Amino acid sequence: MTNGDAAEQTSLEHISSVASTPTLIPAFERVGSLTAADIRVRFAEACTAWLTRSSSLETRTAYTRELRQFLDFVGIKPDQLEQLVTIRPNQVAAWRDHMRERGLSNVAIVRKITVLRSLFSYLQTYGYAGANPAHSDFVTVPPVPRDGKTVGLSPDDCRRLIDAPDAKIPAGIRDRVLLAVLAYTGCRVGELTRLRVMDYKETGGHKVLEIRGKGGKDRRIPLHPEAVERLEDWLAIAGNREPGALALFRPQKTARGRGRDGFLPRPMTRRAVQILIERYVQKLRLDPAVTVHSLRVTALTTARERGSDIIDLQDFAGHADPRTTLGYIRNRDRLSKSPAYVLLY
Repeated sequence: MTNGDAAEQTSLEHISSVASTPTLIPAFERVGSLTAADIRVRFAEACTAWLTRSSSLETRTAYTRELRQFLDFVGIKPDQLEQLVTIRPNQVAAWRDHMRERGLSNVAIVRKITVLRSLFSYLQTYGYAGANPAHSDFVTVPPVPRDGKTVGLSPDDCRRLIDAPDAKIPAGIRDRVLLAVLAYTGCRVGELTRLRVMDYKETGGHKVLEIRGKGGKDRRIPLHPEAVERLEDWLAIAGNREPGALALFRPQKTARGRGRDGFLPRPMTRRAVQILIERYVQKLRLDPAVTVHSLRVTALTTARERGSDIIDLQDFAGHADPRTTLGYIRNRDRLSKSPAYVLLY
C-alpha cells in the first residue's frame, strides 16, 4: 500500500483475504463485533450516506472526486472502502506533501484534506471506533490567504464586462442579462444555470429571482432595475415567456447564428457560461485570472464597501456561516495603505 508500513499492509491483506469468513474486526461498535464481510458492507453504506447527506449535486460530485483522488494515492480500490481502517495520519500527511509538490494551491490542499476529515468524522458518527487520521491534531494544513484566491473586479471593470456583449444580436442580449444577473445577484454559476423563466417573479412591488442554492436552500433576491430592464429585453426576443420549467438561459441553436435562428430548449451548461466569461475577459484584456466566480466576489465586496451589513450579505449569498461570507470580501484598498508608501530614508 502506498506510503503504508509493513504492519498496515499485512493487516490490509488479512482483511481482504478473510472477507467471507467470520473473523472479528472491531472497526464498528465498541461493544460487539462484525465479520470482515460486514465491515465492507458497513463502510460502503456509511460512505454512501456521507455523500448523499448533501442535496447539492455539485457538493456530492466534488466530494466524490476528492475521495477518489485520495483512494488512488493510497492504493485503495473504490469497492474496498473497508480498507480505510488501515489509514494512518502519516499517509494523510504524505498526500498533503504530494499535492504541494505537484504545485496545488494551499486553498486546494486545505479543501481536499477537509473533505477527508469530514468523511472520517462522519464514519465516527456512524459507529466507526477508530480515530480520524485527518484530524487537525494529527495533520496540519497549509495557511490560506485571508482574502481568498478568486480575483475580484473593480466597479469600473465590472461595468465594462457587463456592457461588453453586443446588444444588437440575440445572443448578445442574452449575454448582457446573464452578466447582469451574476453581477447584481452574486449567484453561483450552478444557480444561474438552474434558473427557469418561472423563477422570475414580482412580489410586494419587487421584481425578484427565486434562486435554488446549494444544499436545497432557496432564497429570493430582488433584482436591480438595470437587471430587470435587460431581463425584459431578453424575454421579449427569446420567446421565453411560456409557463413551466423552461430554462431562463439557453444556448443558441448554432454558433454562427448568434441566436438569430433561435435557442435550444435546454439550459446552458456551467462550462458554457465559464467559456462565455473567458471570451469577454479576453476581449476586454482584463486580468486572465477573472472567472465567473469573480462576479460573485465582486458583488459581495462592492456591497460591503457601500455599507451592507454582513448578516444581510450572508443571506444574499446563501451562506450558512457569516465567516464564509467574510472570505469573499476583498480589501481593494489594502495595497494603497501599505506601510511601503510611508517609508522615507
